[in-house]
Amino acid sequence: MQKFNLLFAIAILACCAVHAQTDSLSKQDKAALDSMMEKDEFLKLMKGPSKNSVDISIGVGNGAFSSHNNAANATGVDNQVIFTPSVVYRTKTGFSFGVTCFLTNDTAHKLELYQTGLTAGYDYYGDDVAAGIAYTRYFSDKNKYNTKALYQNDIYGYIKKAKGIIQPGLALGFDNGDYKEVEIATVVIKRPLNPRGDTTITGKDSTDNKTSYFSLSANIEHDFSFYTVFSKDDELDFVPSLILNFGSDKLTQTHTNKLFDRLRILKQVKKVESTNKFQVQSVAASFDFTYSVGKFFLQPNVYLDYYLPETTSKRLSAIFSIAAGFSF
Repeated sequence: MQKFNLLFAIAILACCAVHAQTDSLSKQDKAALDSMMEKDEFLKLMKGPSKNSVDISIGVGNGAFSSHNNAANATGVDNQVIFTPSVVYRTKTGFSFGVTCFLTNDTAHKLELYQTGLTAGYDYYGDDVAAGIAYTRYFSDKNKYNTKALYQNDIYGYIKKAKGIIQPGLALGFDNGDYKEVEIATVVIKRPLNPRGDTTITGKDSTDNKTSYFSLSANIEHDFSFYTVFSKDDELDFVPSLILNFGSDKLTQTHTNKLFDRLRILKQVKKVESTNKFQVQSVAASFDFTYSVGKFFLQPNVYLDYYLPETTSKRLSAIFSIAAGFSF
């Protein structure tokens, strides 16, 4: 049937080319051709099957935690510049496998690798719906005091309308892991009978932390595509999005400094647990660009997140990234 459709379409185009000045397509021929183009069957046959590909890129940005979930990145964004070299293998069936390294300056201003992410994912691109899911396992030195590698497990999934002026969608994310942290702690030893008063000891306290973060995001977006922008074979895609983020998180912190353990008063707990219930967390806007020419691609992204619940920290977080690479 596909061969018949292809021959039929070629015959129509040939007749149009030969008799363009004297004849025109009949209403039936136009309807048949429009139907084939609308279903993309003719275009699919002309383009041929999709192929496996390998993307090699290097990026720079300030998203420290997740390759996929900017809602998670916004919970701890800072001004630190992070480099992310990456290799991703994509199959024509929709599966993908990749490795991404996260590098930034340490306290001595030397570039160091603080975590590596191994990702496996699947993406589906249908006529009406696009969907995907990815799991990333992050590896880092858990014996180091590293507040940039909070999570070891990252799951992210999405579903959205594939076409239309407004394309609504939903995204789910879950991250969890453990890390070590050093903080300045102060312990006051009460001495009511001592004429010199209480004794205050200040020093570095170490903690073991277990954390988890769940996010649900509702968004609307539109995909703008521009062709032959700077050359005859280039393309620019621009996808602006408005996002409403919901989230919940949990942190369990255990103090491990033995000096402070001996000095703590019984009323002071060694283990502290804090939980934020599921709630509206932030409103955000994302601006994704992809420029491609030949095998080269350039992908800038800006993500602005405004935190809604009551807080003493700054509400607006800005996450940026730009990646450049080649697809083979």
